[in-house]
Amino acid sequence: MDLIQVNRRTYELGRLVELNWMTDTLIWSERFQSLGDFELHTQAVKEVRALLPERSMCTLRDSNEIMWVDSHEIDEGEDGIPELIVKGRSLEWILMRRNWTNAPYGKKLTMAKKYSTRKAVEVWVWNAICNGTGNDRIKTSASYPAGNQLPNVVVTDSIPPSGDGPDVARKVFNGDVYSQMQTFLSSGHYGIRIIRPNGTKGRVVHVAGDGTYSTDSVADISDLRFDFYKGRDISDKVVFSWKAGHLDNPTYLFSSENLMTGVFVDGDPRDHYYTDPDVIAGTNTGWNRLDGYVDGGTKDTGVDADDFEDSLEDLGLRTLRHDGQHINAVDADISPSINFKYGRDFHLGDRVMVQGRYGAHEKKWVTEFIRSQDKDGYSGAPTLSSTLS
Repeated sequence: MDLIQVNRRTYELGRLVELNWMTDTLIWSERFQSLGDFELHTQAVKEVRALLPERSMCTLRDSNEIMWVDSHEIDEGEDGIPELIVKGRSLEWILMRRNWTNAPYGKKLTMAKKYSTRKAVEVWVWNAICNGTGNDRIKTSASYPAGNQLPNVVVTDSIPPSGDGPDVARKVFNGDVYSQMQTFLSSGHYGIRIIRPNGTKGRVVHVAGDGTYSTDSVADISDLRFDFYKGRDISDKVVFSWKAGHLDNPTYLFSSENLMTGVFVDGDPRDHYYTDPDVIAGTNTGWNRLDGYVDGGTKDTGVDADDFEDSLEDLGLRTLRHDGQHINAVDADISPSINFKYGRDFHLGDRVMVQGRYGAHEKKWVTEFIRSQDKDGYSGAPTLSSTLS
């Protein structure tokens, strides 16, 4: 793997970080919704510290993802040779250090305009990193720190509008921008990726002073992109199969241990019982009725009653879908000799098919791709998960 410096303002590639793969190791992990990260171990302490100081940026030659250098740790091993450990995270971590505080204390605030989930998350992030006006786009009568604006950075929209839901009132709360962004991403099954300037086209997001959302199609984007996108269902084209030798060390699980056909949410003023017909077909009576229970907690002071009830409904259905399913699962390492190539045949956020033995076939999401290199050579493999979050 070629590890390269990145300029903090122009995002152009800089110097190559020369590594000795007989002694050095690098693990580079990119993820769909969660933060990516990297970890480098090298004996070139002085040289690499100079090339990758804290708060600098780096990338791989064959990746658009840019990482931020968090820390240096120097450890002296048993052989007496010092080793530098460099750790970092993908650039959306900056949203953990952007706070929004214009809602009334202890309450949520309705965003200035009605938005779909797609538009809401893009407006939310645009306001945090692209808004240099000093005027908030969420609560338009309030100010927002103009110093939050990142140089030469845009928000782009790669989510097909054809699959968009309705524009509805969205409520947000005080706190770091990252946490609420994750809520939007989970709700829409969306992901975020960082694309360094590479001359590609895309839809660049703009938010007017009154909160109005719009995009412009740009043929040659020269800025760094915080890009929102959605995975594809390519399970009919990309199949990881034990027959083809794609699965290493597979294990199989068939279980009804946690199966539920309905859930009671304690604390729901409507005394509601939640069922999901997609979880199990047929009626939930007699031996087929398997109830679950979840504590919904109590409504905090100042929280709108309708918002509280909606949150309980989400909690009930989420518990039923994620924790109450019959499991027919394959767990395996993906062989490094697969005939599908990451970045060409499949990407983060895509849904692929895993075919194991004993009838254990399952659609899974590509949630992570991990590259590593050391004295034993290079490897790169996806992580396939049953859920995106």
